Amino acid sequence: MEPRASVAKIKREIAAQFPKEAQVVDAQMEYFDVDAYDTWIERFCDTTNEAMANRDEQVVQAHLSFVSRQLAETDLEGRRAIDVAYAENLMWNLDPEAKNWAWPRIPVNLQQLYADRWSSAKL
Repeated sequence: MEPRASVAKIKREIAAQFPKEAQVVDAQMEYFDVDAYDTWIERFCDTTNEAMANRDEQVVQAHLSFVSRQLAETDLEGRRAIDVAYAENLMWNLDPEAKNWAWPRIPVNLQQLYADRWSSAKL
């Protein structure tokens, strides 16, 4: 089994589900190792944050529900990657109004990871 197989699987499944976003992220990963899965997932989170800033309900819901399902279905290694690379970066650099818009749209399991890291919703 490949090292970090569950994290690699999450990355592949995100890329398959969101090819447009994957193309953007892949372009940013030119100078990273092929197996820099955490960085790739973090950059994918940036596309979620951009959709939040733009109040793009459809994209936000698609990203969040997909990652939430991944979190529920993966192993400990995958959960750690989603926690550190995705949940901790949610709403990064959003203004307070955008955070207030985004927070209720975040599934409870991702909200919990976010709140565990930041001690609150930081709204």
